[in-house]
Amino acid sequence: MADPSKPRAPFAPWDRRELPGSFTVEETAIRVGHYKWIEMRIFELMGGWVATIPELDVKLRLGTHCYHHAFHSELWHKRLPELREMNPDRLTNPPNGEMDAFVEAVGEPEGPDQTIEKLVGLYRVFLPHLIAAYTYHLNNTSQITDAPTIRSLNFCLMDDMEEWREGEMIIQSLVETPEEVERAASHQAKLEKLILAAGGVVGPGSIGSFEPESAEAPAVG
Repeated sequence: MADPSKPRAPFAPWDRRELPGSFTVEETAIRVGHYKWIEMRIFELMGGWVATIPELDVKLRLGTHCYHHAFHSELWHKRLPELREMNPDRLTNPPNGEMDAFVEAVGEPEGPDQTIEKLVGLYRVFLPHLIAAYTYHLNNTSQITDAPTIRSLNFCLMDDMEEWREGEMIIQSLVETPEEVERAASHQAKLEKLILAAGGVVGPGSIGSFEPESAEAPAVG
């Protein structure tokens, strides 16, 4: 019989996860608040487009994807009170004005003849940047102390990766002429510049910093 008073290692021999992650509780709460805001904006964009897009197959996919983002927003809403003792609505906001402007630009194409622009903004710009931010967060948070956030990130990434693939296939089926290629590329470039100005979907540091760490020059001799 095992001795319950005998000291044991905190983790099993096959578990070599590190306890600390790259985010404080406050940083995680701020990031999650941005996620909730973003997911709600995507839900609103998709929901509005379902009524105006004439292509039936696109309507059906947007209707399904729209539900995903309503669910994601609710996931992040429920996570916020667990991270900080405050009203989740106070943390639900864009990271900066530039990100707000980016979302407005994604929603600008309103005409029934602008399905390509709508989908390019969503599936070639917005979702890839959101997937990148989620992936960075997943790879840099504590696997032990932040398990609920990891679970939510995995749910969101599973849906978003599927949407990204399906959205790209729809875009390719719609783009049939060199002129439509130019339309898609021009709109994508416009939006990429806006999200670059925002620093990513959750602001600067969305996927970490690419600045090299300062280090002293090695001694010679």
